[in-house]
Amino acid sequence: MARYEKVLDMLMDFDENIRLAIISDTEGNILVSSKRDAVKLQVPLAETKRALKRESDDWIDRCKAADRVPLGEPLYHITSFEKSKRITLPIDAFHMLFISVDNTPMKNTKKKSYGRMVEMGKLLSIVDFVNTFE
Repeated sequence: MARYEKVLDMLMDFDENIRLAIISDTEGNILVSSKRDAVKLQVPLAETKRALKRESDDWIDRCKAADRVPLGEPLYHITSFEKSKRITLPIDAFHMLFISVDNTPMKNTKKKSYGRMVEMGKLLSIVDFVNTFE
C-alpha cells in the first residue's frame, strides 16, 4: 500500500486542480484515497464506487480489444463533464487509478484558451516512477 499512497501524494503535489485521487481494485473497492481539504465531493462516495466498478470492467474490455486491434495497449481514459474531468488508468494488472480534476474553463483563469488540458504525460510519469520501486 505504501507505493499507492506515494502515487497519490505525488499526484496531489503535482497539480492543485486534482480534487480527488483513488486507487481501487478490480471490484471497485477503494484501497487508498486522497482528497483536497477544501474540496466538497460533487458525487456521493457510493456512486463513485459504482463508477469505479464500471471503469474497471471497461478496462478489462479495452485490454481485450487491444489484442485484436493494432492500436496498442490502452493508456488512460478521460471523461469530461462540465465541472470536472474523470481520469482512469491501470496502475497494474489488479489496480486502477481514478483522478477527479477541476474543469474550470480557462476563460475564468489567466490562461488564453478554453478548456483545461490534463497533462497526461506527467501523470503517467509519476505512476511509472512509483511503480519502479515495487
